[in-house]
Amino acid sequence: MNWSTSVLTTISSDTEPSIIVTFDNAKYIFNTSENTTRSFLQSGRTWRKAKALFFTQARVEKTSGLVGLIMTFADATISDLQLIGPQGLNHILASMRLFTFRDSMKVQPSEIPWISPPSPTPTPCYSDDNVKVYAIPVLPFPRPTISSSEGGAAELPSVDPLPTEALMETSTEGTGKRKREHSPDSPHKKSNLGDTRLGKVHIYPPLFNEMGKPHFRPENLEGELADAYRQLVIQKMFPGTNIKAVVVKESKPPQAKKITGKVDKVNKHGGSNSPKTSRSFATDANQDTKDPDDYKRSRSPLTEGFRLQLPNPSFKLPPSETPPAVSYLIVGPQHRGKFNAAKATELGVPKGHIRAALARGETITFEVKVGEEIVQRTVKAEEVVAKPELPGAVLILDVPSNEHVPALVASFRDTDFYQKFWFEDPVSFESQNREYNTRVVYHMLGEGVLEDEGYKAFMNGFGPLAHHIIASREHCPDPVTFTSAAYSQLRLNKVDDKMFRMPKYSLTPKKDMSMIYGLPQNCQPMASHLTTTMRPWAPPAADPEVLKRDKLLPVLTEVEPLTFSDAMQASVTEAQKDVAEVIRAGTVPVSPGADVGIITLGTGGSLPSKYRNGEKYSLSTLVQIPGYGNILLDVDSGYNVWHALRDLKCIFVSHLHADHHMGLAAAGSTTVEPLYVVSIRVSISVQDLGLNDPSGNGVVSVFSESLHYKAVNQYLRNGLWQIGGDEPWLDFQKSVDNAQRMCNSLGLNSIQTVDMYHKCRCYGVSLRHRDGWSVAFSGDTAPSDNLRRIGMNTTVLIHEATMADEEADVASQKAHSTIGQAIAEGKTLDECKNILLTHFSAQRHPVPENFRPPELTIGDMWKMQFYLTCVSNNFLDTYDKSEDDALTTAAVDNVSRV
Repeated sequence: MNWSTSVLTTISSDTEPSIIVTFDNAKYIFNTSENTTRSFLQSGRTWRKAKALFFTQARVEKTSGLVGLIMTFADATISDLQLIGPQGLNHILASMRLFTFRDSMKVQPSEIPWISPPSPTPTPCYSDDNVKVYAIPVLPFPRPTISSSEGGAAELPSVDPLPTEALMETSTEGTGKRKREHSPDSPHKKSNLGDTRLGKVHIYPPLFNEMGKPHFRPENLEGELADAYRQLVIQKMFPGTNIKAVVVKESKPPQAKKITGKVDKVNKHGGSNSPKTSRSFATDANQDTKDPDDYKRSRSPLTEGFRLQLPNPSFKLPPSETPPAVSYLIVGPQHRGKFNAAKATELGVPKGHIRAALARGETITFEVKVGEEIVQRTVKAEEVVAKPELPGAVLILDVPSNEHVPALVASFRDTDFYQKFWFEDPVSFESQNREYNTRVVYHMLGEGVLEDEGYKAFMNGFGPLAHHIIASREHCPDPVTFTSAAYSQLRLNKVDDKMFRMPKYSLTPKKDMSMIYGLPQNCQPMASHLTTTMRPWAPPAADPEVLKRDKLLPVLTEVEPLTFSDAMQASVTEAQKDVAEVIRAGTVPVSPGADVGIITLGTGGSLPSKYRNGEKYSLSTLVQIPGYGNILLDVDSGYNVWHALRDLKCIFVSHLHADHHMGLAAAGSTTVEPLYVVSIRVSISVQDLGLNDPSGNGVVSVFSESLHYKAVNQYLRNGLWQIGGDEPWLDFQKSVDNAQRMCNSLGLNSIQTVDMYHKCRCYGVSLRHRDGWSVAFSGDTAPSDNLRRIGMNTTVLIHEATMADEEADVASQKAHSTIGQAIAEGKTLDECKNILLTHFSAQRHPVPENFRPPELTIGDMWKMQFYLTCVSNNFLDTYDKSEDDALTTAAVDNVSRV
């Protein structure tokens, strides 16, 4: 069975490393950062036959592409998916419960405990006919710097076994969340979480009792009960059935005397084999499949507390400023040696089942005629079968800091099994009777790790056969990941280098890896085109198909010139001439806020594309206010984080569809200023943002409901728009006070919200600045006059335009607007100066898919009328529709379609 491993994305301004292991019948993906889905399309690789996703950290940097990828998998008919990662993975997945679900898919997460009893023979965290995957948790330990002796080899770092008293609960002070006492149960203990076969969801009996109590709130759960509740929520999100009608069947509640803390036997799926003392929600798996666009599709009853705050994640770890991480060892299959048919014939072995037994490694005895005699002959398998191939092994090492090195080294040095892949004394490597060939080691390294003497000594322990592929921000270039869109942008940059800026990139690293003394042979920087064939063996090399798609690098390195068609060149010349004439004549429109940036970080689109928009298919618009800070209007995943988060002070989330808030956690984890999040109550509660006091440089909540133009000293009390709940952090006046502090910080005179017409609770917003300019944002909406209540005389209207004009009926059905309707709405806002259309679908009307939206300022918007011909000609020159269509055929809608 042939297999390979490849780099999907490397470390860059756009992406974190993502690794794929590929067999003919399966794929295994390690880490899914921002833009993972689009990275597949850019590289020409596909996600078909994906079986499992693995994560080295339960943090947004490693998981922020998970939502889009899961929904793409589901719509691409992948019905069963395993997720494996460290503790916290279930919490991340469950926190997506209100905007990520697919009835047709079963997602089975499995958490790796940070601390487990030592074992000489670790158990795989995942195993099937292709691979065995072993998880190696690595905790950071402060230690002195280790330097190499003069002229001698570097010493390996050491670490003592983790003492019980060192296990301290993770601090939650930095997140502003309430700290809880840890359950006395050991962290590796598994809960009886039920079985989803035939659409049934069984509830862990002690959890069943808790959920039956009056005023049940999930946030009060701890330990195993909290773990079981998260699992239950995930089962509800991905039940593995196509639900149309629902039959609810609830068993008789268990008697207290029957529940004594004893847990039912857990089956291989992590569920209970006993249907007794469990609540069961049964659904008919044979119901007709519903259209995933039908937002009214029936669902089984939601779990109690489904829409309330989740329990806080809590597990014990040593105190450290750097996060723990999990590394993975992937062991491939062993292949039998080749059968020597000529030798078998020479020995007189008859054809048929006897030879098959020999090929299986058995010893056979048979009768053969020697001269005139019939004699018995015994043949051993090794006489006719070559030695079996040693299984190949791949390692994925995530080492965020030097403090992780001792524990990682100890895992290999102190475990008999891992010593089969690594030798403390590299000199004895070839003399050992190896059982495995360690072929590829991927290193995802934090600052200073690659130059750490102890880590270099550790790397050399993998021997001369291993190829080391290294991702380090210090020692790797900062490449452009989405070269098709960037190549288009490079061409438009010749039209206006301010409006059509190139994405951030660097072709040279900060430090030269080749200058580091003591690294093993076969080291190279990680690059997204690298593929290693594990069987038959071939060392890491550039994938020619990936290179063929990259038209940008040959131009940047001056291997090829940048060429324009005659029509493109003529349109560039004409546009620049027209703009210069307006400036010369002094007829440039004068507007307050001329230097305020209005930058669309993508404008929508239901299918991911290697071309579509600059930042994936993100639905985010950045308002840059010089001297004050930035505001982000909606926050999808896939936007350029560093570009958007520079001086970010406010995020407005219009509603709870995934494509409008999936990037919120990533933004909140990166900001260093007090970040004001203006959104509906449900959005703020479902995202684990770490609500904090403004003086603490945390995330500060402002509820859209408190800014409603009709709200006077209290939330609306009736109807769809009432807020509900009585938690202290919902205090109306506190939200208003936070909004005032935000306005003072950004120089705003006012911020107001208004309810829009969509398939869920959705708000538009108006921002009015003390310098005299204003912005109104529609969110998602069908045509509605509500925006006029707060958006009259606005300088810029940002309005969704999902559908083409001829699709007004579809737009009405889906509660969206057409292009014509959006423009008409702008004309009703008296003296609206500019209308910026977003959220349009390139599927539904002819927008160039390789068009990266320009970086506009209010004062430069007038130039776009002259540049549109250049944009159109650039599209005709660069877009290869046949190539893109071949990739997107299987990539159905990757956006939440509730």
